[in-house]
Parts: sequence; structure tokens; C-alpha cells
Amino acid sequence: MTTRVGYCPACNSKRGLDIRTVKQTVPVRGEPVTIETKVAYCRTCGGEVPVKQLDFATLERAYAEYRRLRGVPTADDIASLRKRYGLGQRTLAKLLGWSPSTVYRYEKGAIPVPAHVETIRRLLDPKEVVNLLKTHADRLTARELSRVKKIANSGVENREKAWALGVMEKWETVIPVGSQTGFRRFDFEKLLNMIVFFTRSTMSKTALMKHLWYADFLHFKEHGVSISGARYAALPHGPALEGWFLCLQAAMETGAISVESKVIENWEADLVKAETAVDASVFTRDEMETMNEVASRLCGLSAEVLRNMSHNESAWKDTPKSRVIPYERAADLQWPPDL
Repeated sequence: MTTRVGYCPACNSKRGLDIRTVKQTVPVRGEPVTIETKVAYCRTCGGEVPVKQLDFATLERAYAEYRRLRGVPTADDIASLRKRYGLGQRTLAKLLGWSPSTVYRYEKGAIPVPAHVETIRRLLDPKEVVNLLKTHADRLTARELSRVKKIANSGVENREKAWALGVMEKWETVIPVGSQTGFRRFDFEKLLNMIVFFTRSTMSKTALMKHLWYADFLHFKEHGVSISGARYAALPHGPALEGWFLCLQAAMETGAISVESKVIENWEADLVKAETAVDASVFTRDEMETMNEVASRLCGLSAEVLRNMSHNESAWKDTPKSRVIPYERAADLQWPPDL
């Protein structure tokens, strides 16, 4: 705890202020985001005192946490992506049908609206850029079109090590080992092969998230440690990988899976399909047994059934929405599931 001097509205005078680190929940895009932040309190009356710099820092932390939980690209990510294709802000705006001020605001730190987040994510794949150029070639000058097409086609042929894979490498070193990781260091290689294992037969993204969650939590329940060290958040459609988009994007960048959007019974679903074989050598015998058990128990169940099943789990119900589910809650796992 540190001390400074500031104006206390309750005391109507300058007072000594204690700066404490506390947990606060801040609404971002209508969603509650809980963070650790610094708050000033009057040493005389004990009331909370607004401090402009601290309030600004709180908002910055809340925005950063929201981006992390939702896999929303940062301002630097967007600028780097634009520059990767040799695009200026105005050219990118023309190609996407956005206003130049929109691109400018996003690169200055504004959080993109959900529809724009999805567009930005798709631009990570050079194939999407090539398709976009085919559809909206008339929006660019001949010179702009030629330059961007050349870079995009080159990217399709020789994909560089991309942003999402870099994030996975960083997570392996910075995510602390503890109850949120099932007391195992996050291992992207294991998570990647779990994804491949469960998507040997194509399944929806929602169904995949439930298979992964049940496998990691069941293994923790039976062996006291998770398989992958991945963290799972209590999202609206049930438990899912924290930063699920980044995880799937990184898996696509390795060529291990493909993801295709399809309309099924008036609903748009992302279907995930394995494109490589499982490397079973990364798993122990117990881990393979756990994954086989989950696969056999959940085989053929629809995304809706799996979502409803996970909604009945107290681990999901008792965890504040968007927060990480601690692995200790695996003790309450309803397994085998009551179908």
C-alpha cells in the first residue's frame, strides 16, 4: 500500500490517500470484467477517492482483460496485420468497406465491434484476403490491388509463423502453474493433439470445447492433474478454452486442423476437422485412456446436448461468467454423464 495526497470530495479538503490493490468488476461492452487494480482511499474518512490517473489505468486493464478473454486483437495486432499485406489505413478501410476513421480508432486502442473482430480474425489467413480481393477488387486502385494480391498469394504459398502461434509459445512460459491449469504447465503440443484426436470426425467448435473440457477435468478428477494445462472459462455456451479463438487459430497455422463455417438448420456453425494424424507419443497411457473414455461417452451427441449437459455442471454454474473455472471443481463433475 502506498500513500499520496489528493482532494477528498467527502471531506471537501486535501487529504492523505492510501493506494490499495483491490479487485474490481468493470463493464466492458456490456460484460462484467473482474481485474486487480489500484484504488485511492481517504486516510481521514476512509471513503473511495476518484483519481484520474488510477481510473484511466483501471479502464486500460479492464479493456486488456476483455481482449484476452475474448481473443480480441490488440491495436498493435491490427496494425501489424495491415502492414503484413502492405496496406495503408485508407486502403484497408476501402477493402473492408469501413470508414478510415474506424481503422484509425482501432489502431489507437478502441475495441472493435464483434462483427469487425470476426473480420479481423479472418484476415489472419491469407486465403481469406485472396477471397476478399476477388469479391471487392473494384474498391482498390489497380496498383493497390496488384500489390496486396502479390503479398496475399505469397502468404498462401509460404505461411509465416503467425501471431497466434507466438501467443501460444508465450502462454507456455507466462501462465502460472496452479489450480487454473490443473497443476500442470500449459502444453500447446498436448492441446493441439487433443484437438486433432477429437476432430478426426468433423465436429462443431462448441462440441469440441466440451470434449476438451471434460477430458482435462475428468483426468484431473481421477489423477490430480490435467492433461494439457489449458485454462477453461465459464462462457455463455458452457465451458470453453480461455482464448479459444487463439488456440484454434494457432492449430490452423500448424496445418493440424481446418475450420469451415456452415449454415445448419438456420444456424451458422464453425466445423473443425483434423488434417493430420494424432501424435500419441505426447500422451501417457492414462491420458490416452481418459480421452478415449470421453470420446466414447460423448460420441454422436449434438452441440446442443453437450451445451445443456455442461450447463448442468456446478463447476460452470458456480463460476462467474467469463471467469476461469478452477480445476478443483472437477470433484463435482457428473461422470459418467446422465444421458
